[in-house]
Amino acid sequence: MAAQEYPPSKKVFFMTELFTPEELAALAPYVSNTERSAFVVQNLPEEVVAVLFAYYSRSRESLRRNLLKLLVDRDLDMTSRVVVEASDDEKLANAREKARQFHEKWVVGYGHASVAEHAIAHIAIEDVSIIASKIIEDNRLASYTEKSTRYVVFDPEKYYQAPELEGTEFAQLYHQTVSAMMQAYAELTPLAIDEIKKRLPKTETQTQAGYNTACKAKACDVLRYILPAATFTNIGLTINGRALEHLITKMLSHPLQEARAFGALIKQEAEAVIPTLLKYANYNEFMNATNQEMRRIADELLNSQASFDATGKNEAKQNGVTLVQYDRDADDKLVAAILYEYTQANALAVAARVRQMTAAEKERVIDEYLQRRGQWDAPLRALEHIYYTFDILVDYGAFRDIQRHRMATQTNQLLSNAHGYETPPEIVEYGYDNRYTELLERGSEAYDKLAGEFPYVAQYVLPLAYRKRALFTWNLRSLHHFISLRSARQGHSAYRDIAQKIYHEIARVHPLLAKYIRVDLQEYALARA
Repeated sequence: MAAQEYPPSKKVFFMTELFTPEELAALAPYVSNTERSAFVVQNLPEEVVAVLFAYYSRSRESLRRNLLKLLVDRDLDMTSRVVVEASDDEKLANAREKARQFHEKWVVGYGHASVAEHAIAHIAIEDVSIIASKIIEDNRLASYTEKSTRYVVFDPEKYYQAPELEGTEFAQLYHQTVSAMMQAYAELTPLAIDEIKKRLPKTETQTQAGYNTACKAKACDVLRYILPAATFTNIGLTINGRALEHLITKMLSHPLQEARAFGALIKQEAEAVIPTLLKYANYNEFMNATNQEMRRIADELLNSQASFDATGKNEAKQNGVTLVQYDRDADDKLVAAILYEYTQANALAVAARVRQMTAAEKERVIDEYLQRRGQWDAPLRALEHIYYTFDILVDYGAFRDIQRHRMATQTNQLLSNAHGYETPPEIVEYGYDNRYTELLERGSEAYDKLAGEFPYVAQYVLPLAYRKRALFTWNLRSLHHFISLRSARQGHSAYRDIAQKIYHEIARVHPLLAKYIRVDLQEYALARA
């Protein structure tokens, strides 16, 4: 097939809609072009953008024509044609009010919440603990960028102060424990960088700047295990109005005081952008009460039973992956899903025919579906019909990175000291093992003292080396992305190990499906900076 014409033909992709010179001048600040079939909407309040997109389902007019109506009706006027001087807030007041009325009727009144997805908020969240950052990032439908433990040396003075402990017998214990970890991290960082340079000299192909960065990154990778979960981080969050309302509701209903405080702060700030769409973002009794009751029932039916090893204390003390559930007939299921798109038969008929195929025929279908992928090509969507569930036991530092793969269903347990902690081999090699063990045990002792009365706050005193459990259900397409990204050389050794183990489990049960998963199984002294 011949390549498609590019740039696109005017005949096909240019609008036939005509505007007067005055209308073109009025539209110019708000749309990236006035003649083509695709354009960017810009310089408008987010709630007004959401209304304009919502009009697609309720108006025969184009977005540009509906926008002009707002301008002509003086609901929106930010152009130089405004005669009477007014502040931007005054100029936008009518538009905001019109948008509020629309959302009150259609989103709030009639429940058409999808409209809210067209309003976007960009939120910077700073000086938030790593514990609270995981609560924020548990929301699937958003984009996050978080401060890296590899490329940034964290400030030893910046950690969550746990105001809920003030005035209690635990306040001093908390601050002394967390401060000791932060100070050790700060003191050991330059020493570790020097140690790495002694052991791993620069190669001829490395620039000095690249080598320095790689050595610093390795030192940070090793010493992040000491950082307490109370450490402050920063997050960049881009999220639509519908998802943001859900996120704020979850945070305001969370048992942790820091989560509730950030929920209230995020709502306060986001209301400046999309106020109407956050009207019902409030504490939710259903979420709060259900979580409390399920924790009580779990204690009664599981944790209190002497014969039930709830914490897994009898298992091997190392990061690991357990394949809990998977599609037993995944090969047939995938072949049927692939072929279904290219026929007019119903799914049951396709599945029946696939069961009659030879192994070679099935392999041919999968080969042809995947073998042409380029370096940056994602596999096609039929792989989403295949699912795997993994129970992952991993140190909290590695979980911090794994959790951001949100195209999955995740169920997370609280961070605790039940599963022990991870010790990177470099800690022993560099002679830091005694101090490391002392800090880790100190965190565990503080956790034990806090956990009875403050089970959620107790998490803050544990270093990132401590392991936790999480249940992940991924589809095969998402696993292609996770394994290829997280097993790559530039990744941290802890989550590289998890990605490699997940790959091995898939290869064990479905070698044909693992054939085209891109995985790096090598080990490296220095990650690529």
